[in-house]
Amino acid sequence: MDQGRPADGDAPAGTFQKTLSTRHGVVIALANISPTVSVGIGLAFLAALAGTAMPAAFLLAALPILAVSGGYARLAARDPNCGTAYVWVRRALGPWTGYLTGWTSVATNILFLSYAGGLAGRFTLGLLAEAGVRAVPPDDPVAVTVTGLVWSALIVLGALRGVRGATAVQSLLLGVSAVVVTVIVITAFARGDAAPVSAAWFSPFAFPDTLTLLGATVMAAYMFWGWESAFSVVEESTSARSPGRAGIIAILVTTGFFLFSATGFLHALRPEQLADPLSGVTELARTFYGTGGAVAALAAMLLATVACMQSSVIAGARLTLAMGRDGVLGTSWTRLHPAWGTPATSTLRIAALAVGVSLAGLAVGSLSEVVVAVVNSVGILVSLMYGVGGIACAVTFRHELRGRIRDALVVGLLPLLGGTALLLLGALVAHQQWTSVDHLAFDAENGRFLTALPLTVVALGVPAALWIRFRRRAAYFTQPPAPLAPEPAPTPAPAAAGG
Repeated sequence: MDQGRPADGDAPAGTFQKTLSTRHGVVIALANISPTVSVGIGLAFLAALAGTAMPAAFLLAALPILAVSGGYARLAARDPNCGTAYVWVRRALGPWTGYLTGWTSVATNILFLSYAGGLAGRFTLGLLAEAGVRAVPPDDPVAVTVTGLVWSALIVLGALRGVRGATAVQSLLLGVSAVVVTVIVITAFARGDAAPVSAAWFSPFAFPDTLTLLGATVMAAYMFWGWESAFSVVEESTSARSPGRAGIIAILVTTGFFLFSATGFLHALRPEQLADPLSGVTELARTFYGTGGAVAALAAMLLATVACMQSSVIAGARLTLAMGRDGVLGTSWTRLHPAWGTPATSTLRIAALAVGVSLAGLAVGSLSEVVVAVVNSVGILVSLMYGVGGIACAVTFRHELRGRIRDALVVGLLPLLGGTALLLLGALVAHQQWTSVDHLAFDAENGRFLTALPLTVVALGVPAALWIRFRRRAAYFTQPPAPLAPEPAPTPAPAAAGG
């Protein structure tokens, strides 16, 4: 299960209780993807780039992600480790690549939690203002940050008390938000008249040019970000195969929801309305149902954001716990709560780091620009992480591809193709952004800034890796990985009753 104990070995790694089913994994993955928030505030940005080809962008993005997810499912079954890609990439491509994968995942998790806390604060204050409650303006930075911190504290408390309870809360939050957005989209189909639904919207030939196709596909891929969180609880699942099923189910559900919502919006909104973030779900609900509709839409966005933050905390805490087991982080990161069995230290520290970034951003306004820019350009990092993960799947199982054709496809060819496609997409978008302007500026909309930031996040992991390897001499770098578990034998069919 682990990659070796920390060198000092003064605190044994805890053992999780196996209590989670496939359903719990689906909830965690869907909460992290947060498709209702993506529809609420993300479709406008994709529409501004892809136009009526939004459904095609979602289909194109889902294909390589599904290809990689099959390989992840087999890795989770054969190497059930809550470190997920950080561990799996190390096995296939070495500790340096594996560590940078884990570093990038932790860094983006912390930055996203900082950003999402502010988002939850804005949704809360906007909801109060829309409901007629006298409060501070929704765009007041201090009020937004403080409100986000209150939500962060509640989220951490829920994550500490156990994943099963957290998934119950997430199910409720996701269910309510999904119902609200679904009603709005159905109404858009029923009352919208901006454009008739067209099969051309789903065609890859609907894009005006190749660069637009590439950019829209990477942006759509970013909107799937978080499906792999289903694998972060593999050590807590009753079956090692449950996370794989959960991840794939979450991707398929999200794809259907994105296609349904994008089609409804294209049918109901004119192009200039569709590309305006202020004319998204909230304004569409206001048009159809008045102020009550706007209140319901903002509430849906808030509930989905809270669920997403909690899922991100859960996944990030388990990744850093795995890093503690390997000596990459201190052994204190591996401690489990004695009563609740959750990684208490990792959970609190991940949340504290995100809160620190939020407070620093409030004190230094330019830092908040950096956080927003990283989130806006995280598609490059998502393509990089999933791409490397897909290639790691193919390399790990390269000696087992001479058996059934299905296995050769699921753990070999498809993850390799999907991972390579995502890497190329990320590289091409980075090149496109860099060449879109002729100078680098500290601006969240400057193409070179949006390219340099995610690459800087990765580069900052190099000195950390050098220190961990040569100063700490962590087991992750100095000891070989544990042998891969053998392929489990298929369950025999029950004998037929009677003679």
